Amino acid sequence: MLGRYCAIALLLVTVPNIVKAGYLDEDPEEVFASVYQSLGALPLRAARDPFVWLRLEELKREPCDQKSIADLALALDKLGYRREAANGLYNFVRNCGAPLSALNQSVNIYLKLTDYAKAVEVADEFVRRAPSDHNAHYLRGVALQGAGDSQRALVDYSDAIELFGSDKKGISSRVFLHMAEAYAALNRFCEATAPINMWVSLDPASRDTSQSQKMISDYEAKGSCASSKEFQKESYPLRGQKNVVTVKAEINGVRGLFILDTGASYVSVKSAFADRAKIPQTETEITLLTANGPAKARLSKADKVMLGKLEAGNVPVAVQKADDKSYGNGVDGLLGMSFLSRFEVQIASGSIEIRTRRAKK
Repeated sequence: MLGRYCAIALLLVTVPNIVKAGYLDEDPEEVFASVYQSLGALPLRAARDPFVWLRLEELKREPCDQKSIADLALALDKLGYRREAANGLYNFVRNCGAPLSALNQSVNIYLKLTDYAKAVEVADEFVRRAPSDHNAHYLRGVALQGAGDSQRALVDYSDAIELFGSDKKGISSRVFLHMAEAYAALNRFCEATAPINMWVSLDPASRDTSQSQKMISDYEAKGSCASSKEFQKESYPLRGQKNVVTVKAEINGVRGLFILDTGASYVSVKSAFADRAKIPQTETEITLLTANGPAKARLSKADKVMLGKLEAGNVPVAVQKADDKSYGNGVDGLLGMSFLSRFEVQIASGSIEIRTRRAKK
């Protein structure tokens, strides 16, 4: 009998609380007018989810509570209101200034929704707030490529690779594959081999496979630019404490002095040399990390690069905007991985050897 009275008493206590629950009978557009003005309105069904309602109450009290916006976005995503989640994350950062991870999450949601125009808009904001963030550039590259702007996507993929830092082995293969696809979308199939070659060269022991070589050969076939399979090699002694190796190479038939640099993403040349070698001056501006810090260059290509008996065509080249002395007196540029990655490179016994890559069976 006592148990029944307790049950009735409990019911009397809990029922009023349920009746008073705002998510059941209050108008969220009135209750959360300030939150909606800041983050964007929610559908009535979403707002009346108990968990969502509580997060909205938190944001009403603390408009820049980062945990609340993260929890709200997660809840909206689970409920199927992904666009509202992405909008809220984007607007939160615009109003509160942080966290940048919210922009990352917002771009990813728009990409999943295949709303590439909105993804580009949010990624632009991400890059503006974090210009040195390699992931911001990668996400914007994906968004631009989805929107059909492969030329701008190329720049962001290049910057994502360059801004990653010195240990590029840790970069996801997706960045290089997307970059190759962007070149291919522009019908620049020969240049599409460069990012694949670069990815392979970062860990040839595990990446130089028949599969990766097939990807390269497929692009070469589409561009009618298959490289010679005749075995050739060149060897150069390492000199000095920094093991700097300078070599004479030809770009588009013009001879110059270059530093062999396996840490440089591109063959980089001074603009004066680019003029002599008739390397096109483009408007495609990329970022390079140099010994003197980040620098801007224009992404172009050379029809042919020759180092002794080693030859490669359609080589991506970075042209310096200013002819400073960063390479040293008399040096025309760097012979980087956009050329060297076409070959096997080994450093041993006081020398660097560059040789034709052997086919994998």
